[in-house]
Amino acid sequence: MKTWFECFFLSFFSHRTAKESARRGYGATFLGFLLALVLLWMGFFGADTLPFGTQYRRSPDFAATVHATLASSDADRRLNAELRDGILLATGQDGEGTDGLLVNTLESESDRQAYSVGGYGVVVDLRPADTLAEVDAYCVSSDGTGDEISYEEYLTLNDVARRNFEFKLRYTGNALVLDDETVAGYRAYVDAFSAEYKAKADGLAKDLSDGKLTSAAYARAVYELYFTAYYPAITAYESTSAVPLLRNYYYHEYISRGNTRYLFVFDDYVTGSFETGAGNTVAFYGFYDGIEDGPIVSAGATQEEANAEADAFVRRAVGATRPLRMYAHALNTISLAPFLALMLLVATLLTYSLLKLRAVDSISTLGATLKIVGSFAWCAGAISACLTVAASFFVGYGAVGALLPVLFFLALGARSILFFIKERKLYIKQLEQQEHTEV
Repeated sequence: MKTWFECFFLSFFSHRTAKESARRGYGATFLGFLLALVLLWMGFFGADTLPFGTQYRRSPDFAATVHATLASSDADRRLNAELRDGILLATGQDGEGTDGLLVNTLESESDRQAYSVGGYGVVVDLRPADTLAEVDAYCVSSDGTGDEISYEEYLTLNDVARRNFEFKLRYTGNALVLDDETVAGYRAYVDAFSAEYKAKADGLAKDLSDGKLTSAAYARAVYELYFTAYYPAITAYESTSAVPLLRNYYYHEYISRGNTRYLFVFDDYVTGSFETGAGNTVAFYGFYDGIEDGPIVSAGATQEEANAEADAFVRRAVGATRPLRMYAHALNTISLAPFLALMLLVATLLTYSLLKLRAVDSISTLGATLKIVGSFAWCAGAISACLTVAASFFVGYGAVGALLPVLFFLALGARSILFFIKERKLYIKQLEQQEHTEV
């Protein structure tokens, strides 16, 4: 057993121990590969999560924007923000908000002057995540001219003409208001659309009369029926809803258009993107789960203490995403497993080919070579993971995360080539000794 542990853990550092691996079974090779996957998973996770605090400190303008938003020294602009049951509530100093939209520096010059530092866009929109969005539907010509027509005009075209247009949505940034008259119009369209949809609408009306649905829930359900009947599917705009949601207005209007300097505070999570002093862009999101209820900034806190509490709020929110990130990186690592196995086989074939080309017969089979190269896998994984985590403090995760498998292959390949060089020298020396003995 002691020899087995030596072969498993020390073969990367010892030529003799590595060669001993060829005499053992494939179990150690398989176990080493699994351990390498675990280490690579830890590398992905560590590179994604550990540098955030350092990167945040390296972006003074973004930190100052967080301070101005959550811990403003201006009493007239200060937000009274607190968590209740994992939901963020906030009002202005006067105790009133504007339909949950408290700050929008992207559209308000006065907000920009009060809350934005270094050109960062700030939105504090605490309307519920399922708030419906007001949208304009239109169609764009696919011939490259960019001509637009309304969706109503599109519906008047014949089938051939429609093929020349692509359906689009434009979010206005306003919440959709469903009054009785509007809902009645939607219901009339649904009833005339098809017998199936009319039956669904009748079922909703019965649930409303039976008290199973509130009037607001009924209005929303009728609108969803109308929207799915009248418009094409909007999977290009919404991944979790069949109808447009107000929350995604900010993504479609700003983030998807290349804005990398922003802080968006919503009622259930916070997201942002900032640039470090080294010029790296860091995007993040954070949940409020796990953060204790109470005010974000303590009453009576000094400005320095208020700033520290605002920073801690952002860090805790980001930290709450770690379980989800662990799971996501586990799935990512599993999806990479076939490619990593292929890297192991390539390194094995490279080593075996070099041995044969140089007529080194001490390692006679491809299987023996696989056992030797496989014994290097876990340590190659550890080296690549450590290098990736270290690099993530200076380089954006997008680049570092893609580099991790490459580093694994380089470490594995380099150690395999070193084994070949050492084995060739020993084999030549052994032949020379045999020749000398025979003479």
